[in-house]
Amino acid sequence: MKLKIENFCSIKKSTVIEPKPLTIFCGKNNTGKTYSLYMLNALMDSRLQTSFEISKQYAKKLFEDRVLKVPAACLAGADALELAQKNMALSLQKMLPRFFAAENDFAENSLISLEIEAKTNFDFTLQRRGNDNKTWFKFVVDAGEAIFSLDEEARFPHDVENSINTALSAFYSPNTHGRNFLLPAERSGLNLFFRELNSQRAALLRHAASSTLDTAAILKDILVSRYPRPIHDYIEFMNSQPEIKKQKSEFSDLAVWLQKEVLKVKYKVDRYGDISIEPARTGASLGLHMGSSTVKTFFGLWSYLNHLARTGDWVMIDEPELNLHPENQMLIARLIAQMVNRGINVVVSTHSDYMVREWGNLIMLGERNFKGRDALMKKQNISVAECMKPEQVSAYEFMQDSARSMSISGDLGIQATLFDQSIQDLNMRTEAIYFARQEALSAEAMND
Repeated sequence: MKLKIENFCSIKKSTVIEPKPLTIFCGKNNTGKTYSLYMLNALMDSRLQTSFEISKQYAKKLFEDRVLKVPAACLAGADALELAQKNMALSLQKMLPRFFAAENDFAENSLISLEIEAKTNFDFTLQRRGNDNKTWFKFVVDAGEAIFSLDEEARFPHDVENSINTALSAFYSPNTHGRNFLLPAERSGLNLFFRELNSQRAALLRHAASSTLDTAAILKDILVSRYPRPIHDYIEFMNSQPEIKKQKSEFSDLAVWLQKEVLKVKYKVDRYGDISIEPARTGASLGLHMGSSTVKTFFGLWSYLNHLARTGDWVMIDEPELNLHPENQMLIARLIAQMVNRGINVVVSTHSDYMVREWGNLIMLGERNFKGRDALMKKQNISVAECMKPEQVSAYEFMQDSARSMSISGDLGIQATLFDQSIQDLNMRTEAIYFARQEALSAEAMND
């Protein structure tokens, strides 16, 4: 899938983003990286309900006949794909004001379009179950035919239409229907103050302190979040820790690695959701607020990997390098590479030259098995599980009013010209200052 955006916040010119298993956003401040990260988060959000033009017609006939059969070409032909792309982009654009907790005219002048891949594999099935765990809706595409079916129980027509919309969304864009988890740049503070920032709790406290109580105002204040959805969702994630801690993820070994190799602490969550840490050096039990800035920042990623992570997820991290020494930035780059290789899609917005260069190194090592590679990897303590191929990665450099794709290859890794230019300018300033001082000191010595 490709996302094309124009005239959206600081992105004025047409910009095309193609998410890959690892997608990297780089660039100067205030160039639209976080806005684009949030845009992708909205696109991949399973709560994004697309209204397909054909759904209402299909729902009416399906509700009447209980079975509807159509040729797969009616869904996957060129005209059908074009209409589906238009419907999905329009639904995304309509969702953005609520997603960003912005005014209703937010993004109304933006140009947003999608390009989805043409369907070549028609083997697809989706089912919906009721409270009794019985399947009441089924959508199957097989051998060139699409079949929608309902059970004999009565259903409301709008339920049928919503189910068809969900089925078509999953058919056209299956990658958008996994778990979608975003770690915002504000996570250090959110990890400490999530209870105070809970929107529903805060709304009730505000109204309780008021001299008059307005039931309608209370309900509206509770239902409408004051935060962008990624922030709201992260606060909910933190407040749900007592339930989350009961689950175990297939990626929990990466959570253990994160604690041991980078953080040097163990996290603990009690039954009330209070978070404590045990530093490896002392073994003492401390509140999270007593930990280092790094420890406070990485609780969310640890909790996700330990309890929730599953193959097919989309994880988006705003500034994964926060509070990290360069050595640990490179270790986190390797951790993310392992996540990608095990089936988690990752999108990052970063200012870290260290991380981008390390991903480039892993691409150069993973593109092919050249002579001496194994010995080199052993010397650098890099595992095969951390190596990536160029086709797994897309990278974008954000500029003043647009973003452009960065060159990625097995020979040169990721060509981060923005970082290269900044480092070159810094080196030139250092040399200029050094030689100017030496020249002045030599002149002074000669005069003496």
